[in-house]
This record gives sequence, C-alpha cells and structure tokens, in this order.
Amino acid sequence: MQPSNSAATRPSIIVLSSLVADGSVGGRLACFALERLGFPVWLVPTATLPRHPGRSPSVRTNTSAEFLQGCLADLSELAKSQPIAAILTGYMGDAQQINIIADAISDLKASHPDLLYMCDPVLGDGDQLYVAEETANAMRDKLWPLCDIATPNSFELCWLEGAADQSVTTAPALADLSRTASPQRVAVTSVAGLMKGYIGNLLATPDTPAILFEHLVMPHAPHGTGDLFAALLLGHYLLSGNWEKATERASAALFELTARAAKSGLHDLPLIAEQASLERPMASVSKRQITTAQTGSKTGQQAGKKGKRPVLKPSPLS
Repeated sequence: MQPSNSAATRPSIIVLSSLVADGSVGGRLACFALERLGFPVWLVPTATLPRHPGRSPSVRTNTSAEFLQGCLADLSELAKSQPIAAILTGYMGDAQQINIIADAISDLKASHPDLLYMCDPVLGDGDQLYVAEETANAMRDKLWPLCDIATPNSFELCWLEGAADQSVTTAPALADLSRTASPQRVAVTSVAGLMKGYIGNLLATPDTPAILFEHLVMPHAPHGTGDLFAALLLGHYLLSGNWEKATERASAALFELTARAAKSGLHDLPLIAEQASLERPMASVSKRQITTAQTGSKTGQQAGKKGKRPVLKPSPLS
C-alpha cells in the first residue's frame, strides 16, 4: 500500500467492531481516530451496547447474520467504485459472524490485491478468555490466517498460536513467538518494559529485529487503549508506509492520552479535548531492539513448543 498524503484522495477503511454508546471504546473510537487522520470509515457494528461491560452491567445485542451479510455485500459493491485501503476487525459477537466476515475479507482481497487486513483479536487478557471458546476458535481458524498484521496482547498471541506456556510475557519470548505466528507482522500490546515501571508495544516483522516501544506505566488506564492503538497503527501506516514509524507514532499518542487521562482522573481517553495527539503526539517513547534466538525468519524454530490449548471458561463478559 502506497502512502496517501492528500486527505481529498484517501481511500476508505472498513471497520468491523462493537458499537458502544458511552465510553471511548470499540468501533466508534476506531472511527474517530481514523477520521481524525483523514480516512473515510465504513463502520459495521458486530455488537451494540449502551456501556462497556467492564464499567457496569449492560444489555447487548449481536448483529444478526442476515444483516451482517447484507452490509458486507453492499460495501463490496461500493468498493467497486470507490477506493478502499484496509479492513480493521475488533470485537466479534459470535463464531457465525467470524465465518461471514472471513468469507467477505477473502472475496475483497481477491478483487483488491493491495487491500490490507488488520486483526485486533479481542479475546481475553491475563489468564482467561472473555469470549466464548467457540468464538475464539473461529478467530484462530478463520481470521488469524488471513490478516496481514495483528495487534494481540500477550495472552491472545499465546492462545491463538497454541503456545504450551500460556504465560509468555517477556519481550524476547514474545518476539520469538511472533516470528512464527500466522500473521506476517505482529504488534503485541501491553508488553512489560525492559525497565521497571515501563510498558510498551512490541513490533515483529519479517527479517528485521523486533522493536519494543516502551513508556511509563499509567495507573488505572481507561478502557479502549487496545482499540485505539490498532486504529492509530493502521492509520499511520497508511500515511507513512513504514511499520516502525507507525508503531512509534501510535505508541506515543497512546501514552500521551493515557497520561493526560491519569493526570485529570478521567475514566475515558480524552479523545475530543486532545484529538491533535492522535495525529501529532508530542510525547516520546523509547525504542529498544529486542535480541532473540531467532534469525528473523518466519521459518525458524519457535522457542517453546506449541502444545494443546487449555480449555478456558468464558467470563461473564461473553
């Protein structure tokens, strides 16, 4: 994908994720960030909620298979006459949605060879899934092999890659695991920094050293940081054509917004008040090259054999 510098000619991006009325999370957040960077966005909600379940109990409805198929069919027709750059998927409501979306992405990629697909696999964190295992299995089998770049956290990467050790958390170990992952490029989020009290995002691409972009940990970070990072990484890559530059810019923007949220005691990312940070963050992050046992080749042997994935019970969020 060639960088696009003119806002008047920038292609559209399809976003498939949750639509949450209250709070800076999900597809609405991704749309705001991408549109702030100058990209038209076609949003198709996979689920609709008034509030994030992590904040308070909330009703939820998943988008029906019939409606989802109709939306994607209409957007595929629209893409024949209007330029389209990428697809970003986030939260998935159920396994059936994933099957439908995977077929649509395959068809769009066939007709648009330069189309970029980014997968933000919203599956779980810590040590458990918070979606149904059927949904996670569909993500692994259908969407994971299709994506050009993925933005999992460390738990999601381990789960999707079937790592025997589900507690892989260090930057070198995650870099090794990323290099043998199905996606060609992986940007692992919320990785423990090499310095105490630091956290960062780890970029692993073919045949280049992995890089950790780290910054101070912000206490009580708001929900939506993963959604925002994925959207900014995609947008800044489409603008620059450089994954390292895009990851640095997205990480700096995320740090800046979480720091300002912490300073002001906010429960949400201050997207509206600080929206200039999405495009040109003033904060800086440290870049650290991660030395691993890998040579950088995707065909190298993974450190730590893959094993049978344990069955994890969904949390009440699913």
